[in-house]
Amino acid sequence: MTSLLAPDSGPSQHDLAAWREDARRGEGSPWLKAAQADALARYALKFGEGVHMMEAIAPRFREPPRDVSWEILGDDPEGANWDDHRDPQRAYALLQRKLGSARRDGAVLHYKIWLRTAGS
Repeated sequence: MTSLLAPDSGPSQHDLAAWREDARRGEGSPWLKAAQADALARYALKFGEGVHMMEAIAPRFREPPRDVSWEILGDDPEGANWDDHRDPQRAYALLQRKLGSARRDGAVLHYKIWLRTAGS
């Protein structure tokens, strides 16, 4: 009997590993769609790493005016960036809030991510 479930359309383990390596270096990850950015952040948690910084762009040029609150830049309000907590789980929760905020605002964005290990 054929399964009616859609095949897993998420990124491959190879892609995740490559993006993780890039995200640990100066230029950061490649530009990722929201679901890919979320997958990379979840994958990084397996290694004790969290989202240290995140930039966002609007590839369609039809988005609402740029809002830096969709990003994690290190100058976010106290408690809302890596320097305040250095905790990958809290960083992931923050990433989810940022992705949700952009989605609620109707913005379809691509994200560049930088990762760091817990405590660094």
